[in-house]
This record gives sequence, structure tokens and C-alpha cells, in this order.
Amino acid sequence: MGSREANNINVFFVLLRAGLYGTPIAESELPDGIDWKWVVMLAKKHFVLGTIVESVQYLPEPLRPSGNMAAEMSKFALGLIQTGMILDNTVARLVSFFNQHGISGVLLKGQGVARYYRAPQLRQSGDIDFYVGDTVYKRAVELCRQHLLVGDNRESGEIVHHYDFVMDGVVVEIHRLASRIHTPIRRERFQAWVVQELEHSAGRRKVRLGNADVTLPSYDFDAIFIFQHAWHHYVGGGIGLRQLCDWAMIFHTHADDIDCEKLKNNVSRFGMTKGWKLFAWIAVNHLGVSPTRMPLYDPSYAKQAQKAFSDIISGGNFGYFSKEYAKKWEHLYGLRYGLHKVRHITARFFSQFRLVPLEATFMYIDRLFYGVKYTTQRALRKSKK
Repeated sequence: MGSREANNINVFFVLLRAGLYGTPIAESELPDGIDWKWVVMLAKKHFVLGTIVESVQYLPEPLRPSGNMAAEMSKFALGLIQTGMILDNTVARLVSFFNQHGISGVLLKGQGVARYYRAPQLRQSGDIDFYVGDTVYKRAVELCRQHLLVGDNRESGEIVHHYDFVMDGVVVEIHRLASRIHTPIRRERFQAWVVQELEHSAGRRKVRLGNADVTLPSYDFDAIFIFQHAWHHYVGGGIGLRQLCDWAMIFHTHADDIDCEKLKNNVSRFGMTKGWKLFAWIAVNHLGVSPTRMPLYDPSYAKQAQKAFSDIISGGNFGYFSKEYAKKWEHLYGLRYGLHKVRHITARFFSQFRLVPLEATFMYIDRLFYGVKYTTQRALRKSKK
């Protein structure tokens, strides 16, 4: 990394922290100038441009973007607000629909996690993840197929975790499982914890989205689940900074509401300690979380965490901008698609094995079995259209 790029990255994180926490930028951190084209490009790759837009108000006038760049950023922010309203209303429709049929569920990530941000409308969201659990999953899917696949709404497919379809132009995932740990020895205890937290925990919360009261997980659950989701994707292919910002904001806003002793015990039971400490170092040293609010923060992980940080920066959202994704392969179908997917998974395995050998190995096996199977099936269906 050259000195110019290092300086740009430093400026980028000064802006990101200001946007996240709404705090004035110290005079000592103010740069002489800002390469806004570079900053916006990186922010888009990591799905955090809304937060960067928030930071502009804390800059002196000479450092703020002007002209076309300012207009582009304002337009992007307006689009985020509009998309957020659509997502909130779609969540409300989905929850109301299931309530009418006697099915309750919990909203995962997305619009729920956005509430940890000081400007939730500027968090860039994607799809809707709604957990119903294994018991009512088949009935929930059948109800969606019977009543919600109308007009432009369409079915996308089904994998081991969930069924997904498009509703109001938004991808909705109905979850049987919230997630999976790939290490077999930890999997059963993790799933038991997930079921307890999402189906029985007294810590579950209600939030008003659209015109419906929506159930969210407990803070204890989100603290671990958002990490696990980010770590899972990091080992398997990569993550963007938005996933780390989500996790950081949980502790910034609700560290006092989390049972830290229970959290530390669960992190150990689920075999997450090393990954947790790597991400915790990044959250403290780059995202600005106070070390007193980040459980298991360990400064001795600096060297390894900085390597992971560099990998995250270069990879972008879900690793789509990494060297491993350098060759475009959206046009491939069938066997060619599957073979290219195997090459990609293998390259990621070798890049992660030295850092986390156990997780990388089981992730590799799992993705070969499930990932190639489902992606190839989808590609074959697409090729026949």
C-alpha cells in the first residue's frame, strides 16, 4: 500500500467515524484536502456511503464536496431514504400477513439493525430476513406461495437456510434456520441457542416499522449473531465495512444492555474467540468503538487483525471487489459456472487457511457441498429460460 492510498484510507475512516457517531472531527485529524472521488468509490464498494454523507456536516466548508460530487451524494442519500421506507412498509406487510395466519417471527439484521445507527435511514440495507423457525417453516412458505406470489412478485428459490422470493421489488428470505456454524462439534449447541433466543427469549423487543409492530431479537443475540454472520461471510468470501459497522454500533449504543459474561461464555462455546478478537481490534482501532465497551478486546491481536483489515478493505462488499472475483463469470452457465465456483471457493480457502484453519476447512467442505449444488441449479434454470 502506497503512502497516498494509506493517507486516503486514514481520511476515509476519519469521515466514517464522524458519520457513525455524530461527533465533530478533531482539528488534528482534518486533512489538507479530500479526494472525494476516491472516498465515494470506496464507500460504495463497502455500502457505507450514507454514513459518509452524514460526516460532511462536520467538515469545514473548504473540505466539503462541491458541484457534481455533492449532487451525486445528495441523490444517493435520498435514494437510501426512499428505499428504507419501502423496506419498512414491506416488512410491515409481511408481519401483518403472517399475524393474520397465526404465525409469529423475528426480523433479523437489516431494518432492525439500522435502529442501532444515529441516522438509521442512511444505513444501506439489502433484503429482508424473517425468521419463523423450523416448526412452521413449511406452512409459512406455502402461504407465501399461495397468497404473496402475485403481480410482479416472484419466487427466487430455496436453500438449506431459507426460502426466498421477491415482494414489492424487495428480496424476502423466510428462514427456517437463522444461520449455521460449519464446525460440526459446535453446530448443535449454536442452533439450540438460536432457537432459545429467537423463539423463547424474554429479551426480544418490539419496534414500529411502517404500520406494524415488528419483533426484533435481544441485544444479547444480535451482539453474537451479527458477528457470526459477518465472520461466516469473511471466511467464505469476504465482507464489507457495513457488516462491521453494524456490529460496532451494537456495542456503541447498547453495551450496557448486554450480559457480557454470558456473551464471553457463548463466544467460547461456539468456537468464535479468535475471529471475535480479530474483528474487535478492527472495531476499536478503525471504527472507533471504545475498548471499554467491546468485550474480549485484545491488543495482542493487532498484527493478525491488520491483515484481516487489509483483506476487508480490498475485497469490498462480500468480497466482490477482491482479486478472487477479478474474472467476471456472470455469463457462465451449468458445468462451467460450477467449475468456476469451485475455483473461487478453493482460492478463498487457501487465502484463509493460515489465519483460521479449522473454520476455513469446514467452510470449504460445506460450500463445496451446498454452495456449488444450489448455484449450479440456479444457473441451469436460468440457462433454460
